Amino acid sequence: NIFVTCIHVPLRPYFPHVAILPSINMAAAMTTEWTRLLAITVESGKDLKNVDWIGQSDPYFKIAEFNGKVIGGNDGGDKAKSAVVENDLSPEWMETHIFLVDKQVDRFKIRVKDEGVAGGKEIGTATIMLDTEHQEAKEYPLDTQGTVTIKYKVTDLGDVMP
Repeated sequence: NIFVTCIHVPLRPYFPHVAILPSINMAAAMTTEWTRLLAITVESGKDLKNVDWIGQSDPYFKIAEFNGKVIGGNDGGDKAKSAVVENDLSPEWMETHIFLVDKQVDRFKIRVKDEGVAGGKEIGTATIMLDTEHQEAKEYPLDTQGTVTIKYKVTDLGDVMP
């Protein structure tokens, strides 16, 4: 099983802001279709749509809907979910989620939702197209109102394996 052991590569130089990494057997990953690490940092949201009846939305985000094989998410293997920021339409998350992805993955979707409504009422979504050279944080517009600031890095496993 690919989730058996901890990562055996020095990730700090590549992802210095990551405190906790997923439990992934990197040797097994090298022999399968997963060929890249994808680190996604969702920094913040800005001017989000208020979908609460009383007060302001309690936003959280979900990363999902990759267009290829993915493991490593904290919300079901191929998905990641953030902490909730209560009563805030411009939340600060500063959360990094790391995935092992196959070479086909070139996009993912972020969904911003409001906690407190059964299943989470959707605030907005954005589809992020991956650019392997992308290094800096960038604001992406949501389909309804507001933006999310995301930074990501794609690293070939061959570049980090000893």
